[in-house]
Amino acid sequence: MKKRRLNKSVLVIFALSLVILLGLVLFNTNFSFIGKKSIHEDARTYKTRHCLAFYPKGENGLKTAKQICKGVKDDRIFDYTLIPYGDYYQISYGGDYRYFTDKQYNLLKISEVSDDGKKMISDYIRYTYKKERPEQYYNAEFLKQLKVENIDFSNVTYSIEQEFLKCHVPQHEMDVYVPLKYIQKEINMNFGFPFELYVKPTYIDTNPEHPIIALTFDDGPQFSYEKGSTSTERIVNTLYDYDACGTFYVIGDKLQDRDVWSDYQVYFFLKDSINQGNEYASHTQTHTYSLTELSMKDDIYEEINGPIDYMKKFMEYDIKTYRPVSGEFNSSVVEASPVPAILWDIDSEDWYTRDVEEICAQILNQKLDSGDVLIFHDIYDETASAIERIVPELVNRGYQLVSVSELLKAQNIDIENLKYYYTPNDYE
Repeated sequence: MKKRRLNKSVLVIFALSLVILLGLVLFNTNFSFIGKKSIHEDARTYKTRHCLAFYPKGENGLKTAKQICKGVKDDRIFDYTLIPYGDYYQISYGGDYRYFTDKQYNLLKISEVSDDGKKMISDYIRYTYKKERPEQYYNAEFLKQLKVENIDFSNVTYSIEQEFLKCHVPQHEMDVYVPLKYIQKEINMNFGFPFELYVKPTYIDTNPEHPIIALTFDDGPQFSYEKGSTSTERIVNTLYDYDACGTFYVIGDKLQDRDVWSDYQVYFFLKDSINQGNEYASHTQTHTYSLTELSMKDDIYEEINGPIDYMKKFMEYDIKTYRPVSGEFNSSVVEASPVPAILWDIDSEDWYTRDVEEICAQILNQKLDSGDVLIFHDIYDETASAIERIVPELVNRGYQLVSVSELLKAQNIDIENLKYYYTPNDYE
């Protein structure tokens, strides 16, 4: 009898346990998730009380699913999208939940970066300093030390985040993000981005203590000497040393009719200069006469368009502005022009003095205002020597030296509808 009661007690306890267990199961079962499937047959599943997340196999799949479900308090179902990027996939849940894998869903690993890729990274280091640490940026010697040859790449680590190569640079305690569309070739990967000519990034500091000015150079390029010895090259190198940019108003005949430089030398010089943030624009095809002397609109157009057409065919580069010879133009020239005219309000008079000291004094002895356009000529060795002194001094004074297009953009001037520009107070 006693044994029978004991058996009955055990059965009661077992039944109660079963009820409790069943209740817990039912309590923790979200019936709205039952029968739900991913659009991918091989997807795996992660569940919480209120969250169902599908994820692909691979080292980051489960980790991402857990991140998505963390803190979810209303019933949600998450599925991923496979987006082809060249030889890889982007796993996307929308928003910030995106990452790249190979076709086996393994996270991408960066094994090497080319010299050109390292140069891009150094550009983004200077960009990040200006954006995030401006108190350190306006120092010419410091900027020069941020060139690629002074960056320790031995312990830089790399990862792919969204559509950027994230580079952690311990030397500067900094993360920089280089767009994959530029650097994919330099890390020996194909993300399917079409070719796009790289231009170093420009950050515009809105602090009024750092006026924005444009350095412009007319009458070049100087290709009449051996490569490596021209004033044009010296100016381009100086600008890059200090993270500055210039706009070069080139003459079509000088671009095309050369006795010294070969096509491939010109191509790689222009490519490197554009990579370094410099802008190229038209200073007419021949520079032999004022555009106002031409009576036919077609003739005016051909003079202005000569360098535009050449740079498009030779470099796949789109010229956005031109500068008329001697700054002379009229309504007929405006009507015939394919791009707006850019004039100047600060003249270095290098063409007149041809003296380094006087060129420096002409620029450095006056107050420059935001929106000023300065004119030089890159065909003179004296100008190149003066620029080597002027640029670092302007940087140390807190000026931002940008291209004409960047200057117009910073002032919210629509270059597409612009006719001419002298200063922020004189343009149409």
